[in-house]
Amino acid sequence: MAPLVSTKMNNNGKRLAPPSPAPGANGSPTKSDGTPTSSAKRQKREHGSSLRDRATTPTPAAAAAAAKATDFGTHMMTQLTYVVDFLKSKRAAKTLQEVLDHLTLHNLPEHQQHIFVNLMHKHSRIEHVPAPKGAKTASDKDKDKDKQLPAWRTGKYQFKAKIPGVHNKMTLLAHLQQKTDASSLSVKDLKDGWPDCDGAITELEKEHKILVVRTKKDNHAKFVWIDSPRLSHAVDPEFLNLWHRTELPVPDDMVRKLVAIGQKPASEAPSLNVKAGNKAAKKRKAARPPKHQSNAHMAHLLKDYSHMKR
Repeated sequence: MAPLVSTKMNNNGKRLAPPSPAPGANGSPTKSDGTPTSSAKRQKREHGSSLRDRATTPTPAAAAAAAKATDFGTHMMTQLTYVVDFLKSKRAAKTLQEVLDHLTLHNLPEHQQHIFVNLMHKHSRIEHVPAPKGAKTASDKDKDKDKQLPAWRTGKYQFKAKIPGVHNKMTLLAHLQQKTDASSLSVKDLKDGWPDCDGAITELEKEHKILVVRTKKDNHAKFVWIDSPRLSHAVDPEFLNLWHRTELPVPDDMVRKLVAIGQKPASEAPSLNVKAGNKAAKKRKAARPPKHQSNAHMAHLLKDYSHMKR
C-alpha cells in the first residue's frame, strides 16, 4: 500500500500547498516573490571571479618553465663575461668544448648550447676562427669524429682585442708604420691585448724607434708614436749644461724687453696694433627724395629748407 500523506485543510475545506523548502546548501536564498537576495548575488559574483582567476592564473608548471627560461637568459649573459675573461687570460684560441668545460656547461641540452654559441658569435670581444677546410687530423678516428660534429660546433674562439694582432715589439712597430696619420697610440688600448707591454715600450724608446709620452706622477707610458733612429743625434754634454744654465725672463719682462728693442711680442693683442688714424671715417648717407609724392597739395609744407640754414 502507498503511504498516506498528511495534508492540511483550511477552514473552507481546501487543501493547503506544501511548505517551501528552507534555504540550504542545495537551494539559493530568494525572496517571497522569487527575486534573489543580496547574499545570493554576492555568492554568484564571488563564484564567477574565482573561475576567472583560476583561468588567468598560470599553472605551477607553466610558471616554473617561464622562470627557468628567464633564468637561463640571465645566466647565459653572465657566462659570456666569463668566456671573455677566460679567452683573454689564455691568449690563445680555444675550441667550443674547451670553453664549455671551463664554464661547466657541457651538460646543457643541445638547443641551449646552440643558443650560447650564437651569443658568442654576436659578442664584440669574442672572435670566431672557422675550422680550415681540408685540414688533416692525426688519425682516422679524429676525422670521423670531426665529420659527425655539426657546423656550429666547429672552429675555435679567441679574445678580440681593441688593437688586434699586436703582441710583441715587431707587431707594434708594424702597426705604427701602417698608420696613415700622426695620431698617437694609446697604451691603455694596447694593454687590452698585450698586458705586459711596458718592458717592450721602454726598450723601443731607448732604441729611438718610438716616441713615448709618460705621466708626470708615475712615469708610466701613456701614448706612443713611431720614431726613427736616423733622426736621433747625440748632443755634447757641455752644450746641454750651457742650455740649462740659460735663464729665461718672466713673461712680463720678456714683453717689455721685446718692445724696447722694437720687436713685436707674440702675446700682444692684435687690436692694440690698429692705429686710430687708419680707421676709415664713416660716410653719411645723402638723403634721397621720395620717388612718388602722394600729398601734392602739401608740397610747399614738405619742401626741404635745410640748405638755407646758417
